[in-house]
Amino acid sequence: MNEGFSSDYDLSNDTAYAETCAAIGLVFWSHRMLQVECDAHYADILERALYNGVLSSVSQDGTTFFYINPLATQGNLVRQRWFDCACCPTNITRLLASFGHYIYSQNERELVVHLYVQGRTVRTEIQGQQVVLRQETAYPWDGRVNLTVELEEPVEFALRLRIPGWSSGATLTVNGERFDLNELSEHGYAKIERVWRNADHLTLFFPLPLVRMYASPEIAADIGLVALQRGPLVYCLESIDNAVPLHRLVLPRTADIRAIDESDGQAGLDGVVTGIADALAVGRTDWEGTMLYRPQPPEMQPATLKAIPYCLWGNRGVTTMRVWLHEQSI
Repeated sequence: MNEGFSSDYDLSNDTAYAETCAAIGLVFWSHRMLQVECDAHYADILERALYNGVLSSVSQDGTTFFYINPLATQGNLVRQRWFDCACCPTNITRLLASFGHYIYSQNERELVVHLYVQGRTVRTEIQGQQVVLRQETAYPWDGRVNLTVELEEPVEFALRLRIPGWSSGATLTVNGERFDLNELSEHGYAKIERVWRNADHLTLFFPLPLVRMYASPEIAADIGLVALQRGPLVYCLESIDNAVPLHRLVLPRTADIRAIDESDGQAGLDGVVTGIADALAVGRTDWEGTMLYRPQPPEMQPATLKAIPYCLWGNRGVTTMRVWLHEQSI
């Protein structure tokens, strides 16, 4: 693939260009659209591009970069310290340095929360009153978000909280009182309009199961394949975590995918939530030498599959990787 146009639904995995700057541009565009129309659809796109297409492009230590971000590799791609055309590293540093501008928006009577981020405090003025909103959360690893309003005097305004399009079963309490999100929903945001007082406390909770994602049947490259997602994070497999070559792993449709908190995990995964599932592997022990084809199918053998967030791949040495996995439907 290249920087050009192809046919409809031509979305390959291992030859995908998926340039880092394109993901950054999508963040910029989505943010501009949010300023025109406060619709959570744009914030969902912004978040997905940020957590996956952008963060995957920079190493955890911030010193090396991907120019392209394919969805599968055979171990022939590593981050580089610099490029002759160095638009990606400079764009990444610009975006991350300005990240605080993408979390909140406001007008004369509303304060809007687009993204949930630990330790992000906004100080602003609404209705002539100084307003402070504090966030405490371990999102995206944990779905609980605590928000606290700090005011000198009570003031009436609307607080809009984004309910991500990927979420199901989200809950909201204000000072311990449960609110119905369906009744509050407006363009994908929960709108709470009231007289706010100092120390008012809100808690949002988003369940974060690992779910299967399927591509349109028009995308030929992904027929019979499945991807994994948890909250805003797309997951992938790396060969460093899986004993079987990745192209031979098969995820049964009935398999339970367990979220594992790697609080005491190995270097590079400490504090990360990974996914584990009982899978199958296309065996080759009964395959004769270099034979390419035969009328009998290969044996299927039990295996364990481990998935990590795509944004973290390539941080533990040279490895093969893939996002879309074979799925067994029966």
